[in-house]
Amino acid sequence: MNKSIRIAILDAVPESYWADDRGITDSQKFIDLLQPFNTNARLDAYYVSKNQFPGNILDYDAFLVTGSPCSVHDEHDWIARLADLVRESAGLGKRVIGSCFGHQLVARAFGGEVGHNENGWLIGNFDLRITGRYDWMQPVSEITGMYHFNQERVTRLPKAAKAFAHTDHYADHGYTIGDNVMCFQGHPEQSRLSMINFLRATASVTPEQRERAVRNIEAAQPDAHIWGEWMMRFMLA
Repeated sequence: MNKSIRIAILDAVPESYWADDRGITDSQKFIDLLQPFNTNARLDAYYVSKNQFPGNILDYDAFLVTGSPCSVHDEHDWIARLADLVRESAGLGKRVIGSCFGHQLVARAFGGEVGHNENGWLIGNFDLRITGRYDWMQPVSEITGMYHFNQERVTRLPKAAKAFAHTDHYADHGYTIGDNVMCFQGHPEQSRLSMINFLRATASVTPEQRERAVRNIEAAQPDAHIWGEWMMRFMLA
């Protein structure tokens, strides 16, 4: 898969949260995840919460929107600008991937709805059951473990979206729009230590939720490598 490609990583985590995980940004984590699958890929980070955006979207082949402690319902100017960029990029046929917050933002940008999880916080490693089949899904896997850390989710997909993955708790944790947009509710870029660090920094988690979250984080090793390869194959397809 060593093909030349330019990828813009749109990091949606405000700088005030970077210290929660030793100052390591989500964009760097995605670079570390994806680069081994294509050493010829150029991955550029843009900190969109600081209003850092690509000067020209035509300079890039693909765009990746990261997770965020922010809600897609927050009235930040950068969130509206990010949604506009996603719509424009997808309209030009660029590859677009959304993870967690990105997954929710893309859904909302194309007419879907995002609301609170009915069961509260979803924290830990949970199985995503893969019901769709695409050429970029190599290696083939019907169940993939992935870390989750969210209390909101996509409650209604855009009309043009097609679901391809769900958990035992919620539907629509993975969807595509056309052949150039792919999103998932989860964090293949995060490590176990990162998940524990985020849990420690989240004051709104109750003691009972925290105990359950630790069990779920330590339940099994997620399949980050599978998702990393799928993401790169999707962007090259």
